[in-house]
Amino acid sequence: MDMRASLAWGDGLPPFALGGQAATHPIKDTTRMTDSETTPAAEGSPGYLHGYATREQERLVAQAEFWREQVITDTSTRLAPGTRLLDVGVGVGAVLAILGEAFPRTQLAGVDISPEQIAFARTHLASRDVTASLTVADATALPYPDDSFDHVWMMWFLEHLADPVAALREARRVLAPGGAITAIEADYSTARAQPWSPEVEALLDALRQGMDATGRSDAGTHVARWLAEAGFTSITPGERFCAYDGDDADVAANYVAAVAEDLVPTLAALPGTASEAELWTGLRKLRALGEQPGAHIEWLLHKAQARA
Repeated sequence: MDMRASLAWGDGLPPFALGGQAATHPIKDTTRMTDSETTPAAEGSPGYLHGYATREQERLVAQAEFWREQVITDTSTRLAPGTRLLDVGVGVGAVLAILGEAFPRTQLAGVDISPEQIAFARTHLASRDVTASLTVADATALPYPDDSFDHVWMMWFLEHLADPVAALREARRVLAPGGAITAIEADYSTARAQPWSPEVEALLDALRQGMDATGRSDAGTHVARWLAEAGFTSITPGERFCAYDGDDADVAANYVAAVAEDLVPTLAALPGTASEAELWTGLRKLRALGEQPGAHIEWLLHKAQARA
C-alpha cells in the first residue's frame, strides 16, 4: 500500500502501500533508511498525499525493495525475452528498475504525470544500469499508438485515481491483442497489528482516512471489477494475505511507520482522527512492535492479472 497516499498526494507507491504476500522467508529491512511507488498519472487526480520531495522519492525506492521478492518478481510475474512493458505511474522508477534487473531482455517504458518523478527515475534507472524510455504523460491519454505493448504494469497507482476504469481502458488500448496487465493494490482496512494498542489502531485508522480523503483505501478489493469494466478478460483477482511475525513483523511494522512518519501532522488535521500527540505515540509503538512478544502485522493485497 506505495503505503503512502495523498491529501497532497503527488505521486504514487502506496502511498500507504501495505500490500505483499505472506512472508515465507526473512525479508530484507530497507524501511529504516528513509522515511513505492505510485503516481496519480491522470489529470484531475486528487493529488499525492506524500508529495515529491527527495526524502519521499528515496522512501519509494526503499518501498519497492520491500516488495521485490514478495510481489514484484515472484513466480506470478512472467516476462518473456523481448516483452514490451509499460509501467503506468512509474514514479521514481524503483519498480521498473527491479523488473529490468530481473528480466534484462525486456523492452521497458514508463509514464508519470510528474516531471520531478521522471527526472528522478532517469537518474535512478541509470544508477541500476537499466535502460527504459520515460515520458511525462497522463494515464488517460497515453502518447502511444494502439497495440504498442505486450504488458502494462500498475502498482499502488489506481488507488489514487478519481476514475481508475478510464486509466485501465487506456491501458487496454495500448496493449497488443492478448497482452497482459498486472495491477497491484492493497486494502488498508484489513491492516491489523498485534499486540493491540489503541494508539497504533488510531494511526492505522488515520492512514485509512487519509487515503480515502483523495483516493480509495480499499482499491485492492475493487481492482478485479475495474478490470472487467475496462474490458479485460481472463481476470485473476490475485488476493494475498500478507502476514508477518517475529523479525519479519518488525521489518513490516517499520515499513508502515516509514509511510506514516511525514504524514502525522496532515493526518491529525483530518476530521475525526486522533490528535497529533496520539498519532506520534502510535508511530513510536508501531516502530517498537517487533520488540513485543507475539508481534504480528497483517493486511490484504491483490496482485490482479488479466488479458486484453
